Amino acid sequence: MRFKPTPELCYLAGLTGRSREPEQSMVGILTQNEEIEQRFVKYALKLGADTKKIMIEEQGTFRHVYMYHSKIAKMIREIMRERVSLAGKKGSLAVAFLAGTFDANGHVVNGKVTLRRLEKSDELLLERMGVHSVNSKIMNIGRFLELIKDQSLLASAIRIN
Repeated sequence: MRFKPTPELCYLAGLTGRSREPEQSMVGILTQNEEIEQRFVKYALKLGADTKKIMIEEQGTFRHVYMYHSKIAKMIREIMRERVSLAGKKGSLAVAFLAGTFDANGHVVNGKVTLRRLEKSDELLLERMGVHSVNSKIMNIGRFLELIKDQSLLASAIRIN
């Protein structure tokens, strides 16, 4: 990467990297979770976003939280392209990315953890971090939750028997 990624940027990449924002300079999420919304704003500000460029819109029961920042958007796209390499650079970057991915796309149903929209490069990153997945399902749930629990807002509340 042509820049030095931070855990905050990697978390945002995991959180927003699969969103379908209409403009390339736009980074955003659609959420019902106030904690995730607050973290998005906190990290955006820490990365240099202007408070005037962070927008929050009600969309039914969801809130669309987004910002206009072409440099952050470009870095997130680069992290998404090269995310497998995060495991080799510094483990905390990969963990932050996976935590953001789980907070955006993770689900727990009947004791099973799944990550929606999991791509092959995500599966490879998980494998490099010691987590096995099959068809969006996390096979060694304990390892995965232990890995992301300090970075993820949602993982710390999960109790798997």
